[in-house]
Amino acid sequence: MAVLGIDLGTTNSLAAVWEDGKVRFVEDGHGQVLFPSVVSFVGEAGLVAGPEAKGRILTHRRETASSFKRFMGTDKTYQLGDRAYTPIELSAMILERIRRNAEYFLGEGIEEAVITVPAYFNDKQRNDTKKAAKIAGLKVERLVNEPSAAALAYRMECGGGDATLLVFDFGGGTLDLSFVECFDNVIEIAAVAGDNYLGGDDIDQLVAAYFCRENGLVVTDMPESGAKRWEREAEGGQKTEDSPQTCLTAAEYAALISCAEAAKCRLEQERETEIALEVGGICYRAKLTDDLLFEICMPLFAKIKKLFLHLLKDAGAHVSDLTDLVMVGGSSRLGVVKRFLTELLGKEPVVLGETDKVVAMGAGVYAGIRTRKEDIRDMLLTDVCPFTLGVEVWRGTGDAQNALLPMIERNSTLPMSTCQHLVTVHDFQSEIRVGIYQGEEYYAKDNLFLGEIIIPVCPKPAGQEGVDVYFTYDINGILYVEVVNSQNVHEHILLAGQELSRAELAQYQKKMKQLMLPPIMRKENQELLAGLREYYENSVGVQREQIGWFINWFVTGLQSKRLRAVTHAVETAKNQLAMWKEQEERSEEALFDGELKQQLLQGWEEDEEWEEEDTQGGSDAENKGEEPDVWNREHRLEPGNAEDEPTGKREDEPELGNAENGTETAENGRETQELTREDTAAGENAAQTAERDGNMTEGRPDGRPAGDREGE
Repeated sequence: MAVLGIDLGTTNSLAAVWEDGKVRFVEDGHGQVLFPSVVSFVGEAGLVAGPEAKGRILTHRRETASSFKRFMGTDKTYQLGDRAYTPIELSAMILERIRRNAEYFLGEGIEEAVITVPAYFNDKQRNDTKKAAKIAGLKVERLVNEPSAAALAYRMECGGGDATLLVFDFGGGTLDLSFVECFDNVIEIAAVAGDNYLGGDDIDQLVAAYFCRENGLVVTDMPESGAKRWEREAEGGQKTEDSPQTCLTAAEYAALISCAEAAKCRLEQERETEIALEVGGICYRAKLTDDLLFEICMPLFAKIKKLFLHLLKDAGAHVSDLTDLVMVGGSSRLGVVKRFLTELLGKEPVVLGETDKVVAMGAGVYAGIRTRKEDIRDMLLTDVCPFTLGVEVWRGTGDAQNALLPMIERNSTLPMSTCQHLVTVHDFQSEIRVGIYQGEEYYAKDNLFLGEIIIPVCPKPAGQEGVDVYFTYDINGILYVEVVNSQNVHEHILLAGQELSRAELAQYQKKMKQLMLPPIMRKENQELLAGLREYYENSVGVQREQIGWFINWFVTGLQSKRLRAVTHAVETAKNQLAMWKEQEERSEEALFDGELKQQLLQGWEEDEEWEEEDTQGGSDAENKGEEPDVWNREHRLEPGNAEDEPTGKREDEPELGNAENGTETAENGRETQELTREDTAAGENAAQTAERDGNMTEGRPDGRPAGDREGE
C-alpha cells in the first residue's frame, strides 16, 4: 500500500510518490502527468473528468465546470445536466480519477494521501478538501500548504545548507507567499500571505477586458464574469457610453478567454502577438506585446505588492535577508511576472524545473516522510496558523457588537497551545458562551464562525466568576478547545472538519492533551528554569545580575512562536548550566587540601592531557584539509555555539561570565565576561515586550494567563 502525494490544483492536478530515493510522478493511460481539473456532463454518458472534459470547455461551456477550487468553502453550485454540483463533489471526482490512475500506475492500493492546499485556505476550505478526499475513497490525515511543499522540493533539489526563502506560488486561481527558513533537517515556515482569488486566470480576464475595450465589445449572459471585475480596476479604454457595442455570449467569451490565454503563453517566446476572435461573422483583432501585457497587469501587480509587504511585516524581515526567491505554479513562469518580481525585489528568481510540478514534487517528498523512508525520515516540516483563532468577548466600550479576542495569532508555529481567563459580563450570570472564530476582523461576527461551547457558572456579581479557555491547534489543522469553570467542570469541542468515531475522538483528545502544554510549561524546560534560578539564588553582585538577564532571555526564547528560537534557547541554557556546573565543581574542590583534592587534580590533569592530544590530532586533521573530530572543552561549553557555528555568538543572545563571583581561578584561567549596559537594556526591553504581548499561557514562566477578559 502506497502513500500518495496530491497537488489538487485550480487548473491541473498531479500526484507523486517517493520511490528509490526520488519523487516519481503518476502518469495516466496516455503517459501524461498533468490531469486537468475540469468536469463535464456528456448526456447519457454522465460526467467525465480530466482531458475529456477540458476539450468541451469551448464547445459545451454550460455543461462544463472548471476552476471550482476557487470556490471551496462556499455555497456556490454548478449546474451540470439535470442537477447542481458543489465544489466538494467536483473536487471529489478529480481526486477519484487520480486515485484510480495511481492504483493502476503503481500496481497497488493507496493507503493514505497527502493533499496540498493554498496556505491561505481557511478552516472551512480545508475541511471541504478533506470531505472531497473522503468521498473519493482517500484517507487524508495531513494537508500540506502548497508553498511548504515547494520548500521541501527546493530542499531536495538545492541541498541542505542554511537558507532563507521566499516562495512565490502563483497558480491558475490562487496566489500564496511564504517566508521559509531552512536549517539542519528542519524547514520552518515563518509567515504566510496570499489571496485565494488571484491567479493566472485573472491575467486571462485582464487581457480579455483589454480586447473588449479595444473593439467595443461587452460581455453578457455570463453567470460569473471576471472581466467585469477587472474592467472596473483597469479602466482606460477608448469606448464611451455612445459607442456602438457588440455583446458576447457565454460561449464567445469562453473562446475569448482561450485566445487570451494562448496569446499570453506565446509571449514567452515572442515579443509580439495578435488576438483574433470572430463574433457574428466579424473578425475582431488586437495586438499584444510584452510591454503592453505588463501594463495591462498593473492592477494585479499592485495587489501582489501589498501581499509582499504584508508577508515581510509579519516575518519581521527584509528583502536583503532572503537567500532565494523560489517560483512555483504554472503562472509564475510568465515573463511579465518574472520581470515584475525582479524589479520589485531586486533578485533573480529561482526556477525549479517545470514550475507547475514543483508542489506535487514536494507532496511526493512528504509522502515519503509519512512512510518513514530511511533517506528522508529525519526531515521536519513545520507550518503556521494562516489565520488568527479567537473567541468572542465584550470589550466594555459601550459598543453593542462583540469583538474577537485573539487566542492563537496568525503565523504562529504549529502545534500551538494557549489559555485565557474569561469572566462574566452580567450580574448573576448562570452560564458563559464561548464563541470560536477564525479571521483578522475586529468584530467577531465579521470572521468565520467555527463553533461554540456553553458552560454553567455560579451566579455571582459581574466579573467575580469566570472560566479558563484552552486552545490547542495541531499541524493537521485540528482545533481542540476546552473550557473549565471554577467547579472544575470541563466542556470541550474538537473541530476536525470530519466525522469521527468515539474511538477516534478519544484518540484525538488524548493527543491534544499532550500538546496543551506550551514550551515554557514542559517538564524538561521547567527543570532548566529551576536550575537557572538556583544559580541566581546562590550568586551576588554583578554575576547575579547577569544570570537574571539570562533567565529573562531564556523565558523570552521559550515564549517565541518560532521553533528555531525555542530550540536555540533550550540548547543554550543546557550548555550554560553544564559550564557553570563544571566551574562550580573545580572551584569548590580548590578550597580543600585533603587527599581527595589530589586525586581530583590528577584526574583533571589526565583530562587535559587527553584534550591536548585530541586538539593536536584536530590540528593534524586541519593540516590535511579535514575537520577535527571534537573541540576543546572550553569551546564546546560556550553558550550560543552550535556544531555549524563554532565561532562567534548569536546577536540575540546575552554574554555571560562564570558562575562564581567574577574572579579568575587558578584552575580554569577564564576571564569574566560582563554584560554591557546596552545588553542589559536590550534584555530589559525584551522582557517588557514579552510581558506586554504575552496574553498567551506560554508567555509567562508560571503558565498563568496575562489577565482576565470578559466573555459572554
